[in-house]
Amino acid sequence: MRLYLLGHLLVLVGAGLMEMTQSMLPMALAASAAVMLMVPLLRQLGARFARSRADPTRH
Repeated sequence: MRLYLLGHLLVLVGAGLMEMTQSMLPMALAASAAVMLMVPLLRQLGARFARSRADPTRH
């Protein structure tokens, strides 16, 4: 979850730098980093979903 929140923070920083530099590059880099930092969270949630689908008695 920390990496996911760090990704959101990077998006905010990228937006600020985009405004200061008048360039889309900081926002593009920040958004790319945010997507990469979201992968571990998605894997964890996917594994949790797969376990719950495999064991229907577990809620």
